[in-house]
Amino acid sequence: MSKSASGTGRLRSSARLVTVAIAAIAVACLAGPAGAQSPTPTLQMKDVAPGHSFPSGANAVVVEGLGSLNCLYSQSSIQTSTVSFINNVRKTVTEISPQSGCGSIGSYESLLNGIKNYVEANANNPGTYWAGFMLDEEPGFGFSASQLETLNNYTENIMVNTPGLSWYFQEDQPNGWVLSTYNTILGFSWPAPQVYTGSMNSAVNSECSTYGNCTNLVTFWAGAPAPYNSLSYTLSHVNGAPWSAASSYWGSGYWYNVFVAA
Repeated sequence: MSKSASGTGRLRSSARLVTVAIAAIAVACLAGPAGAQSPTPTLQMKDVAPGHSFPSGANAVVVEGLGSLNCLYSQSSIQTSTVSFINNVRKTVTEISPQSGCGSIGSYESLLNGIKNYVEANANNPGTYWAGFMLDEEPGFGFSASQLETLNNYTENIMVNTPGLSWYFQEDQPNGWVLSTYNTILGFSWPAPQVYTGSMNSAVNSECSTYGNCTNLVTFWAGAPAPYNSLSYTLSHVNGAPWSAASSYWGSGYWYNVFVAA
């Protein structure tokens, strides 16, 4: 069961969780032939470092907070940049990459809660313009799968009562774990998997065929090895439907995500 990419933002009760998850599977089944996102997404999220301007060519901005804590980018810079974009009527996501070398799981919980509270208190209409967090979780970042599951459960608990659209994505490395572990880590997030290689692509498609979790905000990287440095190639080889949960808030359309080194 997964957080719907075709629903109205966020799940607020267990009954809604079931209803929206069923809708997500139905969308995936109607998405067209295997081996291509359908409809082809045309709207782009794009990374910038805190304090930078809105990225050229983007339809939404991802504030790239990296590891934060004891590493690059302070909580203050991340949350201030997030609010600045929202208050300038920009569609906005806040990305954090949890890394054991930067802080503990408890420290990341405090970081996420602090950013959430700041955005809710200082942004104009965050329920419309803030899609919440994007967590980049990878085995090489030092946390175990169970630790990441703990962090994701915490994120769900603090975000479930925020207004409107705000929820969370996972920009994970999908081939970093066995499939069942990857599926468990995803929880009820909006999957935004990195698709930089054939192995990553295969893991995303296996998640769809095995667990019915077929709606993805595909994360593309122009620096990936060929042929995955081609956006059209990448999108045409990922099964299922593109993310569209923002339609009630950001206008109708289908999305993909572009990683840019911050």
